Amino acid sequence: MSQTQSKGAEASAPAFDTESESFLNLLADQERVRSQRVSGVRTVLVVLSSKGMVYDMESLRQKIVLAYPEAAVFFRTTSGQSVGVASPNRVDLLIDLTSPRSRQGWFYARKLRGMARHAVGRNAGLFRKAIFDRIFDEKAAKASVPADQLDRERYVQRQVLELAGVALAQMGDTPPDRGQKIALELPPMKRL
Repeated sequence: MSQTQSKGAEASAPAFDTESESFLNLLADQERVRSQRVSGVRTVLVVLSSKGMVYDMESLRQKIVLAYPEAAVFFRTTSGQSVGVASPNRVDLLIDLTSPRSRQGWFYARKLRGMARHAVGRNAGLFRKAIFDRIFDEKAAKASVPADQLDRERYVQRQVLELAGVALAQMGDTPPDRGQKIALELPPMKRL
């Protein structure tokens, strides 16, 4: 193909409407989350946030099992008490949703890291940035983190789960009604 033909092909490339573009962005985000998955995960320990849990335990369990089908999921509070079935002493993946300024033992994060093969969490407390494998730092992402406490927890917990390779269903507003604009954007019909 000559250069003039390739320039013409680039100029005639179809422009995406906003809805198609949002779906393409959603697919790219889902692919990015899938690439974060850890291989060989059979046990997952989730440390729940004491500030507020946006997702209930059963929906979290479902999302984690969808990401890691062979995994058993266990839950703990920030104080170290098991919620439901007690977790084993060794786990493959730790997802720590502990929020900043939560009441915890001094070296609880180090203890959690010692029992996990791979650790993902928030930068909340002493030494977590240095001892966890993947971390979401709320202070570094201050511009994108919402100010409202519940919205903040929803955003941060979602980011931590995505770092762990757990994809959540798309949340958000419904797209604007484009019913009147679509008819104006269509090309005129040809007469036969």
